[in-house]
This record gives sequence, C-alpha cells and structure tokens, in this order.
Amino acid sequence: MIIDKIIGVFAGRGLMIGLAAGAVVMVLAWDNRRMNKAEEGGRLKERAGVEQRGAINAAKADAARRDAERLPADRLRDKYCRDC
Repeated sequence: MIIDKIIGVFAGRGLMIGLAAGAVVMVLAWDNRRMNKAEEGGRLKERAGVEQRGAINAAKADAARRDAERLPADRLRDKYCRDC
C-alpha cells in the first residue's frame, strides 16, 4: 500500500519532481563553477605576489653581489674567514 502511494506520487507528479531535481542540479553546478572561478582568481593573485617578491629578492641579491665585487679582495678576509 505504501509503495502504491509512492508510485502514485511519482506517476502523478513525475514532471514536477523531475523539474525540481533538475533545478537543484543546475543551481549546484552554477555554484560550483562560481566557487572555482573565485578560487582561480585568488590563485592568480597569490602567484603574482610570489613572483613580485621573488623579483624584489633577486634585486637585493644582485645589489649585494655588486657591493661585494667592489670591495678589495683582502677586505673580505678577516679573522673569522674560515678557508683563508
């Protein structure tokens, strides 16, 4: 008897149930795509920030290297020089 009622509900309201299920699936797919797009935007911003910090650090290293090349060779050796 219960099964007959369930079958009757699906038979009588099958189109409405199908439309409601389709609408739920459509909303979930839209939300998933929206979240993925926002996540990708954040990933791109983070990658740009990392590259910018890397460029800043490379500029600092180049400046330190140039400063070390300008110093006389004997000035780089002091009492703490290990392999002198």
